[in-house]
Amino acid sequence: PVEVLFEGLDLNKYYKKPQNSGLLKDIKESFCFLYTGHWLPGIFGEDRKNTSLMIKTFLETFKGPGNKKPALVLKCNMVDYSLLDREEILNRINQIKDQVSGNLPNIYLLHGEMTDDEMNQLNNDNKVKAFISFTKGEGYGRPLVEAAITGKPTIVSNWSGQIDFLNPDYNILVGGDLKQVHKSAVNDWILKESQWFNINPEIAGKAMKDVFKHYKKYWEKSRKQTQYLKNNFSFDRMCNLL
Repeated sequence: PVEVLFEGLDLNKYYKKPQNSGLLKDIKESFCFLYTGHWLPGIFGEDRKNTSLMIKTFLETFKGPGNKKPALVLKCNMVDYSLLDREEILNRINQIKDQVSGNLPNIYLLHGEMTDDEMNQLNNDNKVKAFISFTKGEGYGRPLVEAAITGKPTIVSNWSGQIDFLNPDYNILVGGDLKQVHKSAVNDWILKESQWFNINPEIAGKAMKDVFKHYKKYWEKSRKQTQYLKNNFSFDRMCNLL
């Protein structure tokens, strides 16, 4: 018999604490989607975290007339926290913007190493209303559980490691299909014959728009996951199982 032991969340470092962290003080929008993760190798739509498609879907979902739009905050890097790394990400964002015409919502980049305390402040910031990830595959999805403990809704792929702890009653798990890993994303740790999940961007876009328009409805559900994660996916719970 084999049992998989999850990676327990340290509740002394990540916990619910609504606040204005000051990290987003220069952002004018009061409603932000937050993505935390690497921008990994692969052509457009084929990087493992699917960052490029997520950005384009966000832009297409909220483009158009009017000034009342949400923002997308990217806590993101590629290889390191160098100036070149940051400039390459900004360049990629601008390339995606060029593909989408119209009055576009704002995207903000947080680039640099942050402590656990700073990440917990960011996740809890009152401007951050929901978390988002188009990931194609996760071993566990640690940034997602660190975010979800705040009780805010998460829009994420309905496949792979994160569905162990992201209860569908409290979050928006988006469907899609499996497709072979593209050669541009293959490395020494990924088998060429492997398959990854491809989220349905139309459904994901509709989910983002609905969360933005009817946030209270989604928050009433998602806030219950704080206790759910404490009870089932904490570090102490992991130690007890071990």
